[in-house]
Amino acid sequence: MRGYIILISAIFLNISTLCSQEEKQLSAELIENISSQIIENDGGSTNNTTYLYENLLLLLQNPINLNQCNKEDLEKIPFLSDRQIENLLYYTYKNFPLESEFEIQLVEGFYKQDVRNLLPFIYIGEASQKEKKITTKDLLKYRKQELITRTDRCLEKKEGYTEGYLGSPYYLYLKYRYQYKKRILIGVTTEKDAGEQIWGDVQKRFDFYSAHLQLNDFGKMKTLAIGDFNASFGQGLVLNTNYGLGKSALVTNSGTRNSGLRKYSSTNEYNFLRGIGSTIKLRKIEFTAFYSNKMIDGDTINNKLSSIKKDGLHRTASDLSKKNTINIEIIGSNFSYQSNMYHIGGTFIQTKLNYKLSPKPYPYNYYYFSTNKQTVGSIDYKFRWHNMFFTGETAMTDNIGFATINTISFNPISSIELLLLQRYYAPSYDVLMSNSFGESSRVNNEEGFYLGITAQTSPNWKLSTYADCYRFPWLKFGVDKPSIGWDMLLMAEYNPSDFINMYCRFRHKEKEKNTTSNFVMATVDKLNKNSFRYVLIQNISKQIQLKTLLESNYVQEGDKNPTWGLLLQQDCSFSLRSIALSFNIRYEFFDAENYENRIYSYEKDVLYAFSIPALCGKGSRYYLNIKYKATEKLSFYFKIAQTSFMNKDIIGSGLEKIDGNKKTDIRVLVKWKW
Repeated sequence: MRGYIILISAIFLNISTLCSQEEKQLSAELIENISSQIIENDGGSTNNTTYLYENLLLLLQNPINLNQCNKEDLEKIPFLSDRQIENLLYYTYKNFPLESEFEIQLVEGFYKQDVRNLLPFIYIGEASQKEKKITTKDLLKYRKQELITRTDRCLEKKEGYTEGYLGSPYYLYLKYRYQYKKRILIGVTTEKDAGEQIWGDVQKRFDFYSAHLQLNDFGKMKTLAIGDFNASFGQGLVLNTNYGLGKSALVTNSGTRNSGLRKYSSTNEYNFLRGIGSTIKLRKIEFTAFYSNKMIDGDTINNKLSSIKKDGLHRTASDLSKKNTINIEIIGSNFSYQSNMYHIGGTFIQTKLNYKLSPKPYPYNYYYFSTNKQTVGSIDYKFRWHNMFFTGETAMTDNIGFATINTISFNPISSIELLLLQRYYAPSYDVLMSNSFGESSRVNNEEGFYLGITAQTSPNWKLSTYADCYRFPWLKFGVDKPSIGWDMLLMAEYNPSDFINMYCRFRHKEKEKNTTSNFVMATVDKLNKNSFRYVLIQNISKQIQLKTLLESNYVQEGDKNPTWGLLLQQDCSFSLRSIALSFNIRYEFFDAENYENRIYSYEKDVLYAFSIPALCGKGSRYYLNIKYKATEKLSFYFKIAQTSFMNKDIIGSGLEKIDGNKKTDIRVLVKWKW
């Protein structure tokens, strides 16, 4: 009987239209739904989303065997809720071994869109749990290797290349990766940003180098990371150099999961650890210890550290004077105990700088990290009671700075899921490498409550909503008094068939900020922003997909006249049957009156590249992506994108200024795998 149900589910899902069996790809819609709001909350920074993209890409290249997976494996997939993970594990246990990926449709809590999102990251393999002894022959026969090189440049000349920048306008990137199954990961990454010198009087090499070695599941040693690596424990209050979901369209997946130690292969030059770390697993107990020692950038004029430079750019003589001037040393450990019903862990880190951090004294940064040594500890916990999941972490610094975050998720009925999140980050709590849920990108000076609800009203309809109320008990940058705010989201998704997918999303945000004033101290007023987005995706055939997007927003700042923003966007993706050639084309028109009306627009890109430009002003933008798979081993990627403004004769400012109303970027990537 189960076989007939699986067959009917396979026909119903028409999986061939959802995920190519020749080459699985990341869902652009999934990343867009997660990333658009996260970037806005992070002030335009794409670090969180870049890490998310790279983690999903790694999962895509190393799918999970459902016949051998455990809870930790499934928790690596960020869009799965705790309930979905528990239900999938229970179904696998009851029906072991699984026979087909189509069986996911039979798991409680999984609907059509959930299945679409999950399919690229899983497969049905052998049910054997035994790991074979690794031999030299296996390392050569079953290994995967790839070499990637990429170059970008802006075709228009920027002011900095006339006076200021030391290097050429070309961005250069080189990456090598070796992998033996999921057990041995080796990689080297080098990078030169546009404007940085690679061969000249000042510098005769790439500006940034990164290398890693990760070993997994060697006896009792769960993980060994050498070189550059990420670390994430608990809810990220003490240490999280990976990503945090934050507020997004996945309204009931807003927490941070403990991912432990993982290799680092990105190009962010600040947010990672460099050294060695290892996790030992003894049945239900895990112990992790790590040590990191690296140089970072900072302003150390007069032997005083006034600020840490995190952008990784070394294009000018001033940039180079701040390069690698600070030594940061981090030593830490994590202990955890995992049972079927609960998890408890503890994290401890100590951070040392060779300079005392002394930022310029402003009222808003009175409580910021301003020393050369800090000790932080936390306890994280998770347990299940009936159909309710409780998760949280509570931390404290050596200066008695306190922070706690706690969530409850439960299902009153199978088609409805709720998440309630509470956080409190004291003004005196400020940790350099923390990253957790919040309205601000900094885990500091914030308290609030968040409620997220999803309801699968029918197989074709899904409704999502959240509301978040928060308060900042101390001053913030750009807000000269304690302030409050709140925001909410309503989203409806409709999937009538495998060929049509659409959603509508409305978001309201209200916060306080400084307004222009003739007084010595700026006045603080309310800023209200309402935005609406409609997306229609049509799978015309296996080779053609169309996507239409309409987004508008309305901003009211105090008593000022309201301003508006508008985005009209059309995408077309198609591939050729005769040769391995695919295209993605977009044209969009935007009209955003000022910076608060800016609209973040996710773009498909070449492999390992990521872009979400903030569209502001009045104009249009297009891009063309081309991918050509010349052989099984050799692939070429190309992207050209151009923004044209109707109301500007100058784009950018300072050394990034372009005389004219157009900005054109090209990007070329070559991948060789063997």
